[in-house]
Amino acid sequence: MKQHHYNVIPECYADTVLVEMLGFTRPNHAVNSNISYVLKTVRASLPNQKVVGIIDSDRGKSEKLLEGFNLIDEQQDIKKFSCDKQTILVICPAFEGWIFGNAAKQNIDPADHHFKTPKYFRRKCKHINAKRNQDLKQFLNTLKQKQAPGFTQLKTWICEGAGIDENDLT
Repeated sequence: MKQHHYNVIPECYADTVLVEMLGFTRPNHAVNSNISYVLKTVRASLPNQKVVGIIDSDRGKSEKLLEGFNLIDEQQDIKKFSCDKQTILVICPAFEGWIFGNAAKQNIDPADHHFKTPKYFRRKCKHINAKRNQDLKQFLNTLKQKQAPGFTQLKTWICEGAGIDENDLT
């Protein structure tokens, strides 16, 4: 039986697809989730419970909402904030730009996956049915298989923050 990772809270539909692709099954994602929902859910967790929220930078506005959290580290365009056993990972720039940046680092052309422009990619990522979009899933899976550095870093920090052994992931 697959483990459920309710202590991993991604912000948007595409974030959820990525988190699941990295091996975190059934993360805690609500329909129409946003930065406020993620932060509220993280803050509402028990003080001794390890939990990880994943949000977009949103042009620097997101970091202003992280009162009580301290910047611990920044690698591969991900900022790691922490407060006790709670972790917030901020993807910089927003998800779509971050994905295109990881693709560029691995010499993967998004157009090969039918994403000719960042604007079109953004529209597909924001759609409620992003989880069913085969082009999106194949694009993210290609980046995962090519070990895009941001993907590797994100997976490591989710595991550390949520108290998950990477070897236990599917």
